[in-house]
Amino acid sequence: MGTDRYGLPATTATPAALARYDVGVRELLGWGRGALPAFRDAAAHDPGLALAHAGAAVCLFLEERFAPARESVEAARVAVASQTPRERSHVDAIALLVGGRPAQAERQMLEHLAAWPRDVIVLQRLYFVWFWQGRFPEILDLTTRLLPTYGDDSFVLGLHAFALEQADRCREAVRAAETAMARNPEDAWAVHALAHALYELAAFDEGVGRLPPAIHPCQRLNWFRNHLVWHLALMHLSRGDYRRAIGMSRAAFERAPSAIAGDLHDSIALLWRQDLLGFPVGARWRPFAAIARERLDRQGLLFHAAHLGMALAGAGDWTTAETQLGMLRQRVSKDPAGLVGDVLIPLVEGLQAFARQEYRAVIARIEPLQPRIIELGGSRAQRDVFHDTLLEACFRAGDADRATRLLAERVARRPDDYWLHRRRAPAA
Repeated sequence: MGTDRYGLPATTATPAALARYDVGVRELLGWGRGALPAFRDAAAHDPGLALAHAGAAVCLFLEERFAPARESVEAARVAVASQTPRERSHVDAIALLVGGRPAQAERQMLEHLAAWPRDVIVLQRLYFVWFWQGRFPEILDLTTRLLPTYGDDSFVLGLHAFALEQADRCREAVRAAETAMARNPEDAWAVHALAHALYELAAFDEGVGRLPPAIHPCQRLNWFRNHLVWHLALMHLSRGDYRRAIGMSRAAFERAPSAIAGDLHDSIALLWRQDLLGFPVGARWRPFAAIARERLDRQGLLFHAAHLGMALAGAGDWTTAETQLGMLRQRVSKDPAGLVGDVLIPLVEGLQAFARQEYRAVIARIEPLQPRIIELGGSRAQRDVFHDTLLEACFRAGDADRATRLLAERVARRPDDYWLHRRRAPAA
């Protein structure tokens, strides 16, 4: 019996296995591309280390390699049968997540963390279950409650910093992110929290100056490095440096279009913002619409489905766009939360209407959804693309009263260059 770097029991008599497992945990927390190889190395050193198989299952699940993920979970279940209650509970939580049962996984994770609050992988997974449900107050409650048990650990403080930003406690978020980065310059989620907080504070010039040197130490990142670049591009876009932002979009996301879900969201959202702000994308939509067509069988994440709809509408692929809507409508009766029918479908219809220049239809479809868009998940910065679509549609529809009201709310929250220009010259 050994203990991991968080002081929790790990059933193995092989020091090399435990050392590689700890590396896997650190890489997973830091969005490192070495997480899966480290967990697999650990399992190779000791096939009985159930936690290593569970860690590999998490990585495979995040890569949408669902069949191998289930195989790794099964290996973890076999190995853990005679191990400690903590390890059995950990594997049960991961198995429910990988098995596509988020509600049951959430209950198991909460029970698990009540008993073993320092099981950081379970903490991180619960955090992201709630992230994709827009449950940010619960995320903040969770990190606030558990943060003291982690001492000077940077990763949990970075998680907490982002939760503070989503609660509009941006100054606190900056301080927490800076502390986490000082403890560990490779904590990419802390860098990410800093980017969000500076963005929401409209500190665009500061963000442009601080983000590149903050990103640089994070040398072992997976696709998440592109997401940090996406935040930098948003800073340039919001400060009015449109040429720079479009150049970053082309270099980071369009040179080799990626089907990785996180990359795809960022690529599509940047292109949509360019069209929205009056910089036509045209044929540059085509490779992303092609990827969207291939991913219509992977619309379980509603935020992802909205972005697929955005790409198809942006490219004017109306045949596939209608196919997607048909697939979503078939899910309505199987969706107990009602989000597909009540939020996702009208949002996609509104995005289609914007691409067709049917701006009054955009208002009719999206305005009633505004309070519920958060339930599709994603951060405030990510969800802005939907709210900004409505705002721009008001201007283009000539709905001056509605445009003036929504613009005042938007500028009061974060005065981006484009919306300040809209306030000065609404007919532009």
